[in-house]
Amino acid sequence: MTTGGDDRLERMLQLLRARGGRVTNARRAVLGALLDHREHASAEALAEMVHDSHPDVHLSTVYRTLDAFEQLGVVTHVHLGHGRAVYHLTDEIHHHAVCERCGAVLQLPLTLFAPLHRRLVDEFGFEVDAHHFAIAGRCAPCRSELRAQLSADPPAAGHGNVTIENVP
Repeated sequence: MTTGGDDRLERMLQLLRARGGRVTNARRAVLGALLDHREHASAEALAEMVHDSHPDVHLSTVYRTLDAFEQLGVVTHVHLGHGRAVYHLTDEIHHHAVCERCGAVLQLPLTLFAPLHRRLVDEFGFEVDAHHFAIAGRCAPCRSELRAQLSADPPAAGHGNVTIENVP
């Protein structure tokens, strides 16, 4: 396993220390796996990566490490649909959109939802944690494919209320 970028690993280790966390071999290995994975990773996927280079680090240790990291604000988890929670580092925080059809995940900039966040606080006194969930919908390729299917196979009689324009 590589370090996923020594500079970023060192920055994350410094953040961990600054927030009162200990740096152990297991914690360093989990951070390295998060950096190497390059995508949102489940605890199981991270444990597999860690176990390849550190066979003494078990799945339960990875779960405890991720929990500690989350409490210290080093990682966050998100639910991308109905599957397991996945994790990513907090130094590059973002929102998520997930395609319900193919499972593609889009990383969305924080600024996209800033007006909604402000309005919820201003009008309702409610502060949303939008990093924790993904917005579900359909990606452009799936929308195009669905439009093509509907164009090639128009709705049967009696189902005329379905039109291509209604496809998101």
